[in-house]
Amino acid sequence: MKKFDALIIGGGPGGYTAALLLAQQGKTTALFEKKKIGGSCLHVGCIPTKLLQSAASRFHAFQKEGRAWGIEAEDLRFNFRTLTDRTQKTVSLLERGIQSQLSAAKVEVIQGEAEVKGPTLVQCKGEEYQGNHILLALGSRPRHLPSFPVGGNVVTSDELLSQPRLPKSLLIVGAGVIGLEFASLYAQLGVKVRMGDVLPKLLPNMDEDLGLHLLNSIRRLGVEVELGLLEVKPKDEEMILVSAGRIPNSDQAGVSNLGLKINGGKIDTNEFLESSVKGVFALGDLTGKYPYAHTAYEHARIAAGRLKGGSEGMDDFKVPHVVFTSPEIAAVGYNETEAKMNFKNVKVLKKNFAANSKARILGEIGGWSKMVYDGDTGRILGVHVTGPEATDLIGEACVLVSQKITLDALEKVVHPHPTLNEIFGLH
Repeated sequence: MKKFDALIIGGGPGGYTAALLLAQQGKTTALFEKKKIGGSCLHVGCIPTKLLQSAASRFHAFQKEGRAWGIEAEDLRFNFRTLTDRTQKTVSLLERGIQSQLSAAKVEVIQGEAEVKGPTLVQCKGEEYQGNHILLALGSRPRHLPSFPVGGNVVTSDELLSQPRLPKSLLIVGAGVIGLEFASLYAQLGVKVRMGDVLPKLLPNMDEDLGLHLLNSIRRLGVEVELGLLEVKPKDEEMILVSAGRIPNSDQAGVSNLGLKINGGKIDTNEFLESSVKGVFALGDLTGKYPYAHTAYEHARIAAGRLKGGSEGMDDFKVPHVVFTSPEIAAVGYNETEAKMNFKNVKVLKKNFAANSKARILGEIGGWSKMVYDGDTGRILGVHVTGPEATDLIGEACVLVSQKITLDALEKVVHPHPTLNEIFGLH
């Protein structure tokens, strides 16, 4: 039996990051992965979809505004196979990079399906491994719907990008973040897109103004959006994407053998990501909290710190929300409604990209930044952005919110000109 300080099940963002951090602490670490290092994010999620979104946005911009930029081309076409090849090369390079880091850190990577036998015991391919701690980082999978069984022309996000060509028409069942991103990018590539949801509005957990702005924007792209439906029905679309959210993989890898406290598939943890069983941690999508890769990275940091004896807990408030649509959506901290529930004197500062010099240069003047702050102290409580490069711009806002920066302090920050970051300036 091989013995380690820590056994980590799942080689996605949370798993491999925890492995690297624990190895840096000098802890012997084994990382189990049944498929490929990098997880869903690298292979079927974050990276492939954002690469496709980048290509779609460029193609659409050239088609729509190329002549205004002096770019004249006849018969502009999109080669989906070329992009597929580029995606595979990019994913392979990133995967090799992670593998190289793990190797250099002397993390033992075990390829195979692991099964938890107890709070200190894992079995994989007939061998047993003992660890002082177990970190579960099993991720999540697309939710299936009985009314749309997957197969043939019905796919989830896991299968959609592996299609050999673009469909002529696409029905998206579910108008959540994943569905919206696919609707946006496929519409920009000329696919006729329709999406439907039982919910009455887009992005219900984000600032209401963001959802309204995005709804108008994707309709301008030609996406047919139907909300508040009793049920979504096909209309002879060539392909159907089931995008009804994701469910944690807490029913896999023998997790049930541990007797953990689990609610609706989500593993209950405290602020240090410790489960109800001593020595067992749960990271990322397994917790059901903000299913982003960057959440898993932070979970890994908090858990690794705890194993080192630290007392820093997870602060969900500082996790940014990003939606890679056209336009991009990003937010961090309280939205206006939430702020008013927690503070007496909430004020809002809104700035339009139409007044931003760099946005004018780029020709992308739609959208705005909405800063929610405490009128008594000036503390910035939340920032919400829709417009060009919003998912990059939110990085500065994360600092403003997480460090409880005030408007007085922000006023002393010098932003370079001309840049999109000036949307956060007070002058």
